[in-house]
Amino acid sequence: MRIGVFIEPWISQRAGISVFTEHLVRSSSNSDHTYITIGSRRMDVPNEHIHISKWKASHFNFFKFIGIAKIDMAIHQLDYVIDPGHFACLDLFQNTSRIVIIHDLTPILFPQFHRIKSAIAHRLLLDRSLRKCDKIITVSENSKKDVIAHYGHESKIHRLYPGVRDLDLEQSQTTEEEFQRPFILSIGTIEPRKNHKALIEAFDQFCQTNTNVNLFIVGDRGWKVDIKTLVESSPNRDRILYLGYVPKASLKKLYANALFSMYISLYEGFGFPVIEAMNMGCPVITSDLGSMKEIAEGAAILVDPMSINEISNAMLRLVKDSELRTQLINDGFKQGKKFVWSNYILELDGILARTL
Repeated sequence: MRIGVFIEPWISQRAGISVFTEHLVRSSSNSDHTYITIGSRRMDVPNEHIHISKWKASHFNFFKFIGIAKIDMAIHQLDYVIDPGHFACLDLFQNTSRIVIIHDLTPILFPQFHRIKSAIAHRLLLDRSLRKCDKIITVSENSKKDVIAHYGHESKIHRLYPGVRDLDLEQSQTTEEEFQRPFILSIGTIEPRKNHKALIEAFDQFCQTNTNVNLFIVGDRGWKVDIKTLVESSPNRDRILYLGYVPKASLKKLYANALFSMYISLYEGFGFPVIEAMNMGCPVITSDLGSMKEIAEGAAILVDPMSINEISNAMLRLVKDSELRTQLINDGFKQGKKFVWSNYILELDGILARTL
């Protein structure tokens, strides 16, 4: 079986869908089938690659919707094309079956959290994408329920838990001076859904009792949130460090040295930093909502992401209770073993083989 993976989401961004796309491709070496990358740039993998021009690969390529820019995939003899970005290659290819990966429906459920063009695009294109695809893969039961509730298609939806990236040991770019005081770690793109305002407010409340722990915030600048202003408005700004985007080597070192990790998002389809922290032996505080509660499954402290008191109290509890941190580390390692990319590929291969 020959399976194409449309990698343009990996090319165009560095957030969760990009990480998912990259590791889907890199893990395809575990498959008995042939995985082929498709996009405007190659990935540094040995997979065969089908090059298409950048303008054709764009989400907003109008010509593909009226048939002018369609690409005939028959000559490549692909059995499937995997679309990892909801509607990333909708109407771009013909003569092949399309498998759509749905991560979450937040642009539909919470359009206020997203850029206007993203919310509009999902409103206009997602229904068409789901109707025209052959199979839908969701990354959690929570996302599966959302898709069924809003669009139906229950008979062609499968839930497959993805793995998380392997943060290999490399030369770190993080200086030792930054670790002179203990710190709490928060990882996530800087955008409204990740709830950085509540995080900083809870940290301010935490600082009324604790005077020795800093907060490190990691994540690409996204949209609708000015992280610099949020940090500067805190009376504890000298104890908050925004590191921006951090490469894998430095990220692993941060996980290894953090007291614990915070991921108090308002909504997620999966929540990769939760399992990623667990795999790195870093205790986790996360939201008691949807997929985060689902994937944490008792191996994290769950909080109401809207309650500053609850978040702050959880932070104080973990700082003071070393036995609880140890318990969460052990439970986290066990939970993290459930999310392995090689298992994802095997399950995906099985689904695709049954539908040929």
